[in-house]
Amino acid sequence: MKKLVVLLLASLVATSAFAVIDPDDNMMGIYFDRAAEDNCLTVGASMPFDVFLVLTHPTGPAYDAYELGIRNVGATGLIFKLTDIPGAGQVSGINVADPVPTAEGGDYVVGLAAPLFNAEAIVLHQWSYMLLAQVSVEMFIGAASTSSIPGSPFPVVEILFPDQTIELVNVGTSTGGVEIPVATVNLDCVVAVENASFGSVKSLFR
Repeated sequence: MKKLVVLLLASLVATSAFAVIDPDDNMMGIYFDRAAEDNCLTVGASMPFDVFLVLTHPTGPAYDAYELGIRNVGATGLIFKLTDIPGAGQVSGINVADPVPTAEGGDYVVGLAAPLFNAEAIVLHQWSYMLLAQVSVEMFIGAASTSSIPGSPFPVVEILFPDQTIELVNVGTSTGGVEIPVATVNLDCVVAVENASFGSVKSLFR
């Protein structure tokens, strides 16, 4: 169903370059641009590249924390993490998860020093990586191993309301399920699909 929606949207615009490729509300994905338009990349060896964690079409007024687990699969020993920036340079933040994530992945439990306010695409985190060979990488996201919402496989964000109250909620992944990569390097572009798990998360925001 999500694939059909994307195709219909594409047919209604004059150019393929439209902001945010995922049309659904409250989705988190990994992209190679801040506008959440590119989730696949071709890159050679020893060429640094930037990666962004983006919350798309959020329905909350502001966000000041996030939790997720990330896995970069396919380049063990051949991928290096050059930078790891909570808040993506917009605000400062700290990852309190232990142990510290490696280039292959790990947990992020991040609190931000200031909130990030609602926008079509909110950039939460930025990494820079480099491959030692032109190998393929599949990037997955899901719940942190010590999630604040136990029992859910999905990432968590903390919504900050104008009255300073907060609410922890799950968000879906941009491709519809935690078993599907949200971004790829040196592979075909990943296509979003609908599944039961995604539907159950999506229903939380209706």
